[in-house]
Amino acid sequence: MSDALDVDGLERKAYLVYNEDGLLDIITGFLMVFIGYYVLSKVDIPFAPFLAIFGPAVWASLKKAVTEPRIGRVKFGPGRRSRQQKVIMAFAVAVNVLLVLSFFVKTGPFLGPWRTTLYTYGVILVGSGIVSLILFTIGHFNEVSRFKGYAAVSVPMFVAGHFLTDPGLDLFQRLAHVMIPLGLLMLAYGGVTLWRFVRKYPKITDVGVDG
Repeated sequence: MSDALDVDGLERKAYLVYNEDGLLDIITGFLMVFIGYYVLSKVDIPFAPFLAIFGPAVWASLKKAVTEPRIGRVKFGPGRRSRQQKVIMAFAVAVNVLLVLSFFVKTGPFLGPWRTTLYTYGVILVGSGIVSLILFTIGHFNEVSRFKGYAAVSVPMFVAGHFLTDPGLDLFQRLAHVMIPLGLLMLAYGGVTLWRFVRKYPKITDVGVDG
């Protein structure tokens, strides 16, 4: 029994190190900034479904290029792999929920009385209900406490955005004014985290372990 507990503890430690590189912060932050500027630019291209593929694919590629040469290729048990799959699924669902919501907001009759509520309180409801929740979900399933911190910070940011952004803008433009600084915060902290990771874990070939 103690051996099983030790193995689980070692796997958890490896899992935490695997997510210590800040790449998840950088990718998520970049996507938030990109989406924000995309919304403000008013370019009418339905790109959201592609983001659901683009984000996880780039993250996986960067893992192979940056993380694995430093800590080795790690194969986790079914439980850990299931957590990662849930994060990818949650991200894909959130992106497409925002896409569907955008369509419904533009076609007002489908929302009926909810349309007024969304336009009035949407920055808080959508921001905290979807964006903050997905950040918390990423943190929970990946066991990355930083993302729970981002989620906690994002809630007052969206509340402030409700009062500070121009009410004449549409819902997604107002959300964009909050998502851009939030994404920049994640990019900055992710960059610092990556810098620390690279210094802490040099490439295996750099320390002559490859023989």
